[in-house]
Amino acid sequence: MTPRVTKRRFLSGFALAGLTSLAGCSDALADNEPTRTESDTETSTDTKTGTTRPPDAETETTTDDRTPTEEQSAAEPDISDTPERTIREYIHASTEANDSAVVGAYYHPIHPFHPENWKGEKDEAWLLSDGDVSSIELETTRKDVSPETVLTAPVLQATGTKPKTVAEALDGEQTAIVEAAVTRANGVTQEIRYVTVTASNDWTILAQGIESPDDETNPKPAPLEARVVDKVTFDSEEHRARVHFVEYPVADSVTAKATEKVSSRSSDTVQALKYLDVRLDPGGDELIVTATVDGETRTVHRERYPSSHRIVDDVTYEEDPDSELFDATARVTFTGNQEGERLTVASTVQGDEMTVEPAENATYGVVGINPDGDEIVVTVTADGTTEEVHRERYYP
Repeated sequence: MTPRVTKRRFLSGFALAGLTSLAGCSDALADNEPTRTESDTETSTDTKTGTTRPPDAETETTTDDRTPTEEQSAAEPDISDTPERTIREYIHASTEANDSAVVGAYYHPIHPFHPENWKGEKDEAWLLSDGDVSSIELETTRKDVSPETVLTAPVLQATGTKPKTVAEALDGEQTAIVEAAVTRANGVTQEIRYVTVTASNDWTILAQGIESPDDETNPKPAPLEARVVDKVTFDSEEHRARVHFVEYPVADSVTAKATEKVSSRSSDTVQALKYLDVRLDPGGDELIVTATVDGETRTVHRERYPSSHRIVDDVTYEEDPDSELFDATARVTFTGNQEGERLTVASTVQGDEMTVEPAENATYGVVGINPDGDEIVVTVTADGTTEEVHRERYYP
């Protein structure tokens, strides 16, 4: 499989709402042409939460900010807020409010985070986060939003929100896509793309962590139906990797190779094998396992050797996480060897993603995975070049 450089460059709702699952997370703004930018530099009082927060350093009059006049269409409701202000207040509330119901009130009534939709304390845990906010930059990039765009949000996918429900929420309402870059007191910047929509004459959050609308014309490739690697063990004395196969492999052929040692083993009788051994360069190497199904070959596993060269220390899977958002999650821990502008962890089937910027700030991250099978890919961007450093598949 060609290394996947993610197009969705904003944190998923899971990553931002559950900041405790990350050790710093950020990303780079998409190359959309902004129509508006706001930033925080001073302080004021949030009228909804009663907390002190920075206000807008830049202010400008838009049709969203002014009181409707006789010249405005009767179809335009009297909405005193703007999409940007709602997102700004929500971000401050998530870090400063003590009552999760205050934060949940910013969501649209159909959203799983809205208080009326809570199923217990598990949902409340995603609404409050730690870390003082030092600045917020907001950009409204589009004002037309389709149900297809809304449903790229991982939280809505994970909770089974129906397209008809989303279409009804959008019908006759004003909509806008707002991109937020939030810088914390520790200097880490977090970025996310929101869908906002009016409801009862208020701007609300309908989705977060959506893919760029431009990505709708570039669907993800279908997952390869390969089931091969169970685990990999390393012999540090003989500098050897042993690739252990699952009990019933699904592949026409498989190849395990070392990139530096030029050692390679292949087989087209995969069902008869239990493992393959590959020699590795003790000075630093990478193990790559590829599988072929119906003439299509993709990488199904990748990791580095020895431990001093590894970036991913371990990946663990939780099949029954303490969350209503995902039926399964993957927790990736890092060695601290990574360097670069950005580190990204993505699940290719579930479509969840988290990003840390700079890469050395990452200690671990959690992403949602498809409980029926998924793939975890870790990439590091350094000097403008993105490199895949780890890949593995999850089999239930």
